Amino acid sequence: MVDQLQLSLNQPVFEWSASTRRIVYIALWSIPGIAALSFYYLNQTVTAQPMSWPFALVSTFPNWYFWAMMAPVVIWVGKRARIERENWIQTVFLVHIPTMVALLLVHSLANLFLFYATGMPGHEAMTTGLYKVHFWTRVHSNILTYWMVLGLFYAYDYYQKFLNREQAAAILEIRLAEANLRALKMQLHPHFLFNTLNSVAALVRKNDNKTAVKMLVKLGDFLRLALENKGIQEIPVSQEIDFLQRYLSIEKIRFGDRLSVVFEVEEYVASGYVPNMILQPLVENAIHHGIGPNAEKGQIDIRVKKDGKNLIMEVQDNGKGLTTTGENRREGVGLSNTRGRLESIYGDKASFSIENAVEGGLVATIVLPYDTAPVISSKSRK
Repeated sequence: MVDQLQLSLNQPVFEWSASTRRIVYIALWSIPGIAALSFYYLNQTVTAQPMSWPFALVSTFPNWYFWAMMAPVVIWVGKRARIERENWIQTVFLVHIPTMVALLLVHSLANLFLFYATGMPGHEAMTTGLYKVHFWTRVHSNILTYWMVLGLFYAYDYYQKFLNREQAAAILEIRLAEANLRALKMQLHPHFLFNTLNSVAALVRKNDNKTAVKMLVKLGDFLRLALENKGIQEIPVSQEIDFLQRYLSIEKIRFGDRLSVVFEVEEYVASGYVPNMILQPLVENAIHHGIGPNAEKGQIDIRVKKDGKNLIMEVQDNGKGLTTTGENRREGVGLSNTRGRLESIYGDKASFSIENAVEGGLVATIVLPYDTAPVISSKSRK
């Protein structure tokens, strides 16, 4: 999943074709040309001087199109001679100022040649004097243009690096969360498996081989589904309930009529995503501590409902509940892993509590944000 996320982060939301990029690039450089042409028109109008459109067009737009051709050179130099805090004096005075002067000389020469080629008045010949006029007439705007191009490139470059750092941090966060979840599930699966196999061994010792085989078949069916979801951290509520029912079919073989289970699952929460096998250790804990010690019939109530933006899951038994001395004893591998998994996925947005129910017994409650998509994937899209 992380590799897919990395590919999606590296892909732009949309990508222009090469011809579209060229058109946009030229259009952007045309903006100062339009501004210069407008200024020339207003100046001629205010001073009541005749408007020479050929001169106006030659002296405005080409000036900026020359910069459009030179801007890649500025960016190329900016990449290879970056202005950093440690070396900015040497870089500015030994690299960028000489480069700027060279580009200004080329820019003035290009303008002079254009005026000569288009037959502008006073440009019947290309002289040193005319060259100096073109250079000093535009020197201030050309200096400003050089540093603006360089500054915009650095701003864009730093912005891209900032995005890359955010993306790298998001990928690292997901890698750490998945590693933590895998470690927790590696503890959970053997814990559940060993408990079930111990029950099978007990049945074999009682010579109840038929029931033992039936339990092994149920166990194999459950493990097959668990392996099919290997590496999947979050699944829909409907699938979680299906897993839980398969697990309970194993436990019902063990306890028979002593175990009664009631499901209360609201239909419209079926598409909400929850951590894979998050309810199984809660039910296992309820059976072990709430029903196992009792000779009488025990009941497990499993409730899943939506409350505002939260999904609430409750597992309640009718056992003896918690005592002051037994509270720590009740939270073993399964329940501690439940806390760890919730914290890894949701942080402080989820909560897990175990407490005595008002009507007796123990109720374990999980509250987490309701989402119709895996939360880890949702984080990666942000």
